Amino acid sequence: MKIAYCIHSLHNSGGMERVLTIKANALSALSGCEVHIIAYGLKGRKPYFPLEPAVAVHDLGINERIRPVTFKRKLSKVLKTIRPDVTIGLSGAELRFLPDIDDGSAKIAEFHFSHEKFHLKYGRSRLGRIYAAYRTAQLEKQAARLDRFVVLTKEDLASWIKAVPQTVQIYNPLTFVSAEKAALEEKRCIALGRLVYQKNFSDLVKAWATVAKECPDWELDIFGDGPLRKDLAAEISAAGLDGTVRLMGRTSDIQKQLLGSSCLVMSSRYEGFPMTLLEAAETGLPMVSYSCPQGPSEIIQDGVNGYLVAPGDVDTLAERIISIIKDTDLRKEMGKKASLSAKAFSLDKIISQWTDLCAELRQGHSHSRP
Repeated sequence: MKIAYCIHSLHNSGGMERVLTIKANALSALSGCEVHIIAYGLKGRKPYFPLEPAVAVHDLGINERIRPVTFKRKLSKVLKTIRPDVTIGLSGAELRFLPDIDDGSAKIAEFHFSHEKFHLKYGRSRLGRIYAAYRTAQLEKQAARLDRFVVLTKEDLASWIKAVPQTVQIYNPLTFVSAEKAALEEKRCIALGRLVYQKNFSDLVKAWATVAKECPDWELDIFGDGPLRKDLAAEISAAGLDGTVRLMGRTSDIQKQLLGSSCLVMSSRYEGFPMTLLEAAETGLPMVSYSCPQGPSEIIQDGVNGYLVAPGDVDTLAERIISIIKDTDLRKEMGKKASLSAKAFSLDKIISQWTDLCAELRQGHSHSRP
């Protein structure tokens, strides 16, 4: 089976690039499976995450937004050369054109955000709400022309399937397997993510002001970078938390940082499917997270492997963190349950779901192949 993925680029260190790399490598290792990645804006740069030699990369070297006509022509030429059985877009500019390219492949898109993405991102003003409604309707129209539209959570499936009946749900897989589990003895909590509005680290800093009063010997390390770094640093200083809440920048070894922590906290306003929660669970960390749309409620069982908190409830967020810090037995029991819950997202299980879907669509499109 030939599978072709379409993505803007591979040189970034984002979640989509990481997950795509993991899936492409795993699929290329299967007998009889040939994997291609068509990148539009790679422009000679190396992929950030390592790809197996068997994965073929096609660099179109074009800005698909500025030159859409040329982009469609180049994409069409590559697909007609590869002749894949299934083409999978990552919901970028290719969605406009894939259904019209007659290379004989089944067309799929996977969406790494929630149905409400544009409303959550832009809906704070009247004009923003109008724009969000337009973008959402546009995406629904494009998705409806595909053979399948894949979303990451069951919660999101319920929203999409109303407008796009051929929507299916497949979780992202674990990005690593950790034989070692966190000892949960370090007096450190950890948070991961870009320093942007979506991640809402301001609420976490406010919550930690309460945590620090009750547990002054514990620290919060925030890994990530972004445009709000200076603002967040100012908030930390204003709260008197310098040296207690630390902005650590990027890390190339997330697993190591998780293993050296005792709890993961997340205060996002919205998510697509929070991989940091999966990675924390795999390393045996209890988790405290806002129950934002989408994803946390499908990874965290409230009171079992962590806590879910209503978005914006800073006081309860602080209380839940404090309860895990102060109760060693609770922390370790939740850590064990977190590790067990991670098995539902194993790479083998997720890849099996993808190969089943591709095989089903391949059979349905066999009549259109040369």
